[in-house]
Amino acid sequence: MKSIKINAAGGESVILMGGTVDDLRERLPAKGLYIITDTNVGRIYRDIFPKGEVLEIEAGEKSKTPQVVIDLCRRMLDAGADRSSFVLGFGGGVVCDVAGLTASLFMRGVRHAFVSTSLLSQIDASIGGKNGVNLAENKNIIGTIRQPEFVLCDHNMLATLPEDEFLSGMGEMYKHAAIRDRNLFFDLSASADRLAARDPGILGDLILRSVRIKASIVRRDPMENGIRRLLNFGHTFGHVLETHYGMPHGVAVARGMVIAAELSAWTGEMTHAEYRLLRVELEKAGLTRKVELPPNIIGRIARDKKSEAGSVNFVLLRAVGKAIVRRLSLTDLQAFVNYYNERKDNSQSIQQGK
Repeated sequence: MKSIKINAAGGESVILMGGTVDDLRERLPAKGLYIITDTNVGRIYRDIFPKGEVLEIEAGEKSKTPQVVIDLCRRMLDAGADRSSFVLGFGGGVVCDVAGLTASLFMRGVRHAFVSTSLLSQIDASIGGKNGVNLAENKNIIGTIRQPEFVLCDHNMLATLPEDEFLSGMGEMYKHAAIRDRNLFFDLSASADRLAARDPGILGDLILRSVRIKASIVRRDPMENGIRRLLNFGHTFGHVLETHYGMPHGVAVARGMVIAAELSAWTGEMTHAEYRLLRVELEKAGLTRKVELPPNIIGRIARDKKSEAGSVNFVLLRAVGKAIVRRLSLTDLQAFVNYYNERKDNSQSIQQGK
């Protein structure tokens, strides 16, 4: 087992890579443990849960709501929880978000940690202290930034993941490579067959490299005032696609990355050759579902938490492995969307022989 530490305001967070639940015994309290999980994870792993009060939520994105958090706080209070209680989120990205926000709000904050059971949460959702829920179709609008005491990533748990959830995690892994590590990007592509077979040897190494990228960024900017914004690459368009089409998060982000890379080329930040490289490799990985941009996409982006006074902090690429943040006006983004839709319509007309 390897550990990665993140020191931030409020304490130290430790990411335990490749461990098992047995490694947690000394890190958990003898009493007052509240385990938040979902129905799917509970069905598979309940027999190995540490001793504590188990609070299940319904599996899926539909549980990322303020009401679910309020209900969990009420259930904890009814079960006798107090300021000394400890919340353990045991599950994937949704569980970690909901459990982290519940722990942040209950009695103004109790200790918490995660056992991360999905690829998406092991490389991204459970790491860095962001805890958020959705407000209608608006992603993660209500939330906090509060670091978990630890995150346990048992790579053996990935064997039970449905294919869509595994691809969702791969989308975020490619994102880390695209913004920070060109070599990792090519290594992911070269390892496609072994990754598809969920080879634990290659998975452990690539997950570790991906987590190190996120951890290094979070250490420098835990509250997302600067460099941490790079981690939003692909998310501005991706969040809209995710909510509109019901796509898995990381798959929607991967499609958002391709659109953001085309925007990077459109603005002159990135060469068309680099854009094609990113697009082709994500297509080969099975990550880019070709969908139309939803209507009023700019209006939806304007309600995104990255928007400020008629503009958006947008993550662009200069090349695969090198990302930058630029403030783009909603007017400029609308001009790009018009170009994107017109180019797509013309391409379809050519293919149909019109």
